[in-house]
Amino acid sequence: MTEVLRLLLNLTHQPTDDLYTKIKAIQAGQKTMEDEFIKQYIPYIRKVVASVCKKFIVPGVDDEFSVGLIAFNEAIHHYRVQKGSSFLTFANLVIKRRVIDYIRKEQRRSFSISLDYKGEEKENVENMAEAEASYDQFLLSLEERQRREEIEHLEETLKSYQISLSDVAKQRPKHRDARENMREIASLIANDESIVSYMKEKKRLPMKVIMEKINMSRKTMERNRKYIIAVVLVLKGDYDYLQDYFKAM
Repeated sequence: MTEVLRLLLNLTHQPTDDLYTKIKAIQAGQKTMEDEFIKQYIPYIRKVVASVCKKFIVPGVDDEFSVGLIAFNEAIHHYRVQKGSSFLTFANLVIKRRVIDYIRKEQRRSFSISLDYKGEEKENVENMAEAEASYDQFLLSLEERQRREEIEHLEETLKSYQISLSDVAKQRPKHRDARENMREIASLIANDESIVSYMKEKKRLPMKVIMEKINMSRKTMERNRKYIIAVVLVLKGDYDYLQDYFKAM
């Protein structure tokens, strides 16, 4: 088992984040909690808005940030756990869509302070180095939380297939070329909607159909079945971090 996979498996046994409990409470009318929750994620909102606008975003100055803030609040109240995607993935999508819609409607981009600002512009921003360091640290902790969310969601999804993360780790091919072969097969399956639909409905792979499409023994497929199912689920789901992980494995 690789060091990275050990980290992934360990994360699933950390205390469950109370993110979804907070969201449910906010949706039930907890206004104070809502204000605190939004305040906590202001750096995240700023990051997503900046990724769309391709510029440094200043809360309270840039209109796009206000649009992102409203969109984040919208995401809180419209998010449903049973829909499948993690909350931050859902919020990311809502924010980006709303900001893009705003930019298209206004057909302009307001002036912002560039990240490589100089001279008088630099004087307008106090303690920028310290602020950016704090911002970067928050993003690191946020990314760790997102990874944990993805792992927990995948673990829960795999349960319906009678598969655990430990099963996936055990079936992970030891040799790189074998892993690449399994990823290619998983990619082929993920790109075939009829096979994916069957897999999600029956909670198993249609082996006969798959064997007609690939050049591999059924015994090898059976030996790696759980690993392949996990990779297919990651490829077809909202698993940004896990997709990168499986590509690098």
